[in-house]
Parts: sequence; structure tokens; C-alpha cells
Amino acid sequence: MRFRVFGDTASQGNLMAMTDVPENPENSGVPVQVLAESSETAQYRLRFFYPGSKEAPLCGHALLGAVQALQITDAEVETAAGIVQVRCNGEFAEVNLGERQSPAVDLNGFSACWLGLMPGNIHLEGVHSAGKAKLCIWVDSLQALNTAEFNLPALADWNQGREFSGYVLYTEHEGQLYARATNPLFNLPEDSACGVCCSALPLIIGDEGCSVLMGFPDYPNRICLHCEAGNIWVGGRVTPA
Repeated sequence: MRFRVFGDTASQGNLMAMTDVPENPENSGVPVQVLAESSETAQYRLRFFYPGSKEAPLCGHALLGAVQALQITDAEVETAAGIVQVRCNGEFAEVNLGERQSPAVDLNGFSACWLGLMPGNIHLEGVHSAGKAKLCIWVDSLQALNTAEFNLPALADWNQGREFSGYVLYTEHEGQLYARATNPLFNLPEDSACGVCCSALPLIIGDEGCSVLMGFPDYPNRICLHCEAGNIWVGGRVTPA
């Protein structure tokens, strides 16, 4: 079973698939495959595999696709990153990624040129986490965000030994948030719709929540965020692929 997650239409979204074996071949064409196993502490144990069968502790869009595939209306599931609450209603699925954390990480030596940008284009907002820690980087305009190019070898090398798993660039344009994300440590040059990245952004989320558009260059994927009792929920549309 394959699903697209976060797309504004059924033909858009980030692709994921369910699998019966703990692997994801390099040439599968699927960014993340999910294996559902029995769990002693939750309804299911979910495992996430990037191309090349590299296992990740958590992948937000793949988790939501699995919630839809397994028809979980409201329950807890086990991941390598911990137990999380999930729920779905129709085509909309969401996950509670907990309170946002801001671990202290040494950011000395980071270079804007690794993003194809000038130092004045960016501001390092620090490492933040709701689910998984990400280095959050504010970009001064949508034009600069669109210009960004990820130097994967340089980013991966600098990332080694630091307590975060990837990078998310974001900006605001005409009242809408836009983001791009990469995770060179997990063979992901660019993630077209990453809920974990968006949930980590240091945003002030009001009662009505907010959305972040991803999927450079057209940004067709919408990640919805809202806060309940201090916890960040991330969700979006899930449709069969």
C-alpha cells in the first residue's frame, strides 16, 4: 500500500509505502517504507526505512501514512523515538509530537555558502525538536529560499557528532510560511514534505494553528500545525497513491 501525505490534492504529497520486510531498496522510488510490528506497549510498533534500508527512528509523513493504512482512529504507536499518540478523521491524520525542546548545540563554523546563500540571507535559529532535533534556519526572503542549493557533503560532514538529524530552512511571504528541508545523514537530499521538520520550527502557534508549505519549487504540500496543552500536533491530508 502506498499513500501520499500532506498534498493539497490527491496527486500531490510526500510518498510512503507499507512493507512486510525491514528494508527499502535503493531503487524503490519510495522515500520511506514503514514496517508495522506488534508492540507490548502500544497498538503497533512502527519502523521507518529510507532508501538503502537505512533505518530512522521516526518519519512524520510516513507515520501518518501508516496511521491511514492501518486505519488507526485514535491510539498510541511505538517508534524508536518513543511512543506517540496518533489519530485520523477521514483523509486527515495527525500525530502528537510533544513539547518543543531546544537543546544546546555548538553551531560554530556553519557556513551559508553550504546553502548557496550569503551570510546576510540567513539566521541560525538554533536546534529545536518536536519528535526529532533539527537545525532551524531563517531565510530572509522567499526568493532566497528558492535560490538555496544544498551542499550535501559539506552539510553531512559538519553535521557529524552534533545532536540533530537534519536542516530546515524557512521564511514567510505574504502571511504564509514556506520551508525546505534536507537530511544528508539519511540519504535525503531534499524532503518535499516533512512534518517533523515543521513541528521543530520555533513558531508561536495560535489557537487556530498554522500551516507550512513545502515541496520546492511549487510548494504544493501543506503541513498543518496546532498546539494542545503545550504539545505540538502535526497533520495533513493522506490519500492512496
